[in-house]
Amino acid sequence: MNFRRTLLWLHRWAGVIAGLVILVIAFTGGALVFEQTIQRWLRPDLYPQQATAKSERMPISMVLAQHPRVQGIRLPRDENDALVLFSGPKAFHIDSRDGKLLGTRPRMGGWEQTMMKLHVNLLQGSVGGTVVVVATCITLGLALTGLWLWWPLLIFGFRKGASFRRFNLDLHSVAGLYSSVFLLILGITGLTLRYIHGEHPQPPQVPFVQQDQSWLNVDEAIKKAEAALPGARAASVEMPPPQRPVFRIQLAFPEDGSPAGRSVIFLSRIDGRVLEKHSSREGTWSELYQMAQLSIHMGSIGGTTTRWIAFITCVALVLQIVSGYVLWWKRKSS
Repeated sequence: MNFRRTLLWLHRWAGVIAGLVILVIAFTGGALVFEQTIQRWLRPDLYPQQATAKSERMPISMVLAQHPRVQGIRLPRDENDALVLFSGPKAFHIDSRDGKLLGTRPRMGGWEQTMMKLHVNLLQGSVGGTVVVVATCITLGLALTGLWLWWPLLIFGFRKGASFRRFNLDLHSVAGLYSSVFLLILGITGLTLRYIHGEHPQPPQVPFVQQDQSWLNVDEAIKKAEAALPGARAASVEMPPPQRPVFRIQLAFPEDGSPAGRSVIFLSRIDGRVLEKHSSREGTWSELYQMAQLSIHMGSIGGTTTRWIAFITCVALVLQIVSGYVLWWKRKSS
């Protein structure tokens, strides 16, 4: 009993002290899970209307002729998505069927960037980042101690006719019980994202060439990259600077829900040769985890189902913090 009382005291006060920070992390995390859905809702003008599966896409090279100085391209993920060109401080959303400009948005500094910075460092730089790391560790501790404290009670659902305090205890227990495994996964991947990074694939060193050299166009490069990784679709293209004859093309397999793709092909702009290939399906367990950890953390590793799991886990964490504060306040005022 003494150990249980000590554990309950630690659980209660760790939640009280770190609760507000955890609330921010959980709320922003839930928003970022469905970032693209929210973006479509906020800016429907940036996406094609009434697209069909049979719609033919305009060659990207023709679109680029109208938009010089493009540094990067994000390809449409489906017929209702836009072709996005990144140039300078702006992102241009293009209807891939006819090349029509749908609209522009800031490349940096939008609502999603604010959510991301709040989630990662509370908008406070390295100091805020350290606070988030400590709060994440506390969250993992709360999840584990919460399971220990739940065990003698065995609360699996809401009890009928319960008082307001009992309802909050049931809510706190149920939300913690059913989300605990997923909360541990999100917390651990959040920590490893900060401290364990795989090396970002760098383009191979190749000789510079004259600007009047015959180039492989981007459409041909995409086809060759997809042929080099059967089953993967091209998700994004990094356009090389002048005189650098190498395309960097990122691809996504069906299980890869990341916007930019986790597999990388470096392709010669001169003859279309594959210079290097980095597949998200190949490598050691450590390398595979490092490539997949962001997708796991964002819930995009398995598509819509895992996104909903990640979102519901964030909601459950919010409910645990709010109900925990209610229980603490009721105990304090009684």
